[in-house]
Amino acid sequence: MKLLKDKAPYEEVKRALLELEKRWLREAKTEAERQQTRRGMAEDLVTLAYSFNKPWVEFGKWLRRVQRLGFSNLALRVHITCLYVQSLHLFPRQAREAWAMLEDTERRVRRLRRERPLRQEHLESISHAKKVARVLPPPPR
Repeated sequence: MKLLKDKAPYEEVKRALLELEKRWLREAKTEAERQQTRRGMAEDLVTLAYSFNKPWVEFGKWLRRVQRLGFSNLALRVHITCLYVQSLHLFPRQAREAWAMLEDTERRVRRLRRERPLRQEHLESISHAKKVARVLPPPPR
């Protein structure tokens, strides 16, 4: 957090997060704890890459890691998917995949019961991402 407050460069913050991940992995007692550490750190690194407007080479590396490990929860799936769609102006070739991921995430959110407190918040986040996206969804095939 201190590095972010001090406006440290991306590489420095990334390096600190990866060192922290290594330490936490050594301290983890179970494989489930190690998986959750890897998953959480990958989610944080996607957010970091987005914050620094990183190109697909960097953003995509962390997104693929999250997809491989799975999302920690639906809220983080919504968050990362929205970041993906909102950053498409940096890598428009990924538009079809990003918009498909957003549609899938929205379907998952809509399956929540209406009375679930976060359902509406997630739908508002998705709606906002759609509004501010600079790359429109591609036409259906």
